Amino acid sequence: MPGVGEKYKSLITGSTYVVKKITGKMVLLERQDGKSQVMTELGGLTLFYEKEEETKPHYGEVNFERRKHPRFSVDLPIQYFPMDSSISSNGRAMNLSEGGILIHSPEQMERGQHLRSKLSFNLGLEINTIKTKAEVVWRDTYLNGARGEYRSGVKFIDIAQKDKTKLENFLRSLL
Repeated sequence: MPGVGEKYKSLITGSTYVVKKITGKMVLLERQDGKSQVMTELGGLTLFYEKEEETKPHYGEVNFERRKHPRFSVDLPIQYFPMDSSISSNGRAMNLSEGGILIHSPEQMERGQHLRSKLSFNLGLEINTIKTKAEVVWRDTYLNGARGEYRSGVKFIDIAQKDKTKLENFLRSLL
């Protein structure tokens, strides 16, 4: 049961809200900047919002949340291969951290599946490519029927030091 003053983060927009009032089965949420309000049914609160802990460390303006590394919103091309295959697929990296990637892909990946990936990005005038070995840790059902996309969260299980340095430099440039 939520309490007045508790903070919740929208799973859709990432905005943080504070519970201002609870009336019956309805919860009034107000964004921290006070500019917008959302009224939601109590049951919908846990579907669309995640309760935030009391204190969270910050890295610049990015929350660490429950994760080991902060996530950054990106939209980058990624090529990936199942470990036991030389056939590649192309997708989009939609968020990125030192620990993993959210991939939008044309086919559904299996949880526990191991992948090799090539992620490309610009850093200044230079085009960089990093190679990783990763594991699918979660997957979403059909994301967009018109475009045939799925979402999968993958964590890095192996990345060369030179590629890790490129990734860290790229993420710092996003702050």
